[in-house]
Amino acid sequence: AMAILKNVELFYPRLDPKKPNSKFNKEQPTWEVQIRTRDKAVKNEWAALNLKPKTVEDDDGKVFYSVTLRKKSKKKDGEVNQPVKVIDGGLNDINPMSIGNGSIGNIRIFQYEYGDEGKIASMLMAVQITKLNEYIPKANDDEFEMTETEIVRVADADGGSDDEDDNPY
Repeated sequence: AMAILKNVELFYPRLDPKKPNSKFNKEQPTWEVQIRTRDKAVKNEWAALNLKPKTVEDDDGKVFYSVTLRKKSKKKDGEVNQPVKVIDGGLNDINPMSIGNGSIGNIRIFQYEYGDEGKIASMLMAVQITKLNEYIPKANDDEFEMTETEIVRVADADGGSDDEDDNPY
């Protein structure tokens, strides 16, 4: 079943189609976003959807409720999943990398039962941004600038590099 969560605050989005978050699981990276609300009624709606909201106190001692929603980048059989769709209010695609913390949006989740006890899992399907706090990556001093690349062709004696084993990917 599909459900739409309206007007949620978005934090820590990892929605780049090419770079799901692999920090917690190398084999199964996930796209994800944390949703937050300060409204107890909304928290209760999330709880009714089995989203298990956490109660968190911010630095000012005010309480908010949060849930992290995820989508695995691969299916059980190893097939690649579609990335999370990210659109604006007019249903146009927007750059998932531009979503800064505190942006507001609507979230579409797919819910399904799993296990013998019929637990409910929720999969992040799409994010519609209604208020964009635009994130503009800072250019760090240690980042490269664009520059010319000179290409020199060198004949390769042994027909290939022998250092494949060093490749971490």
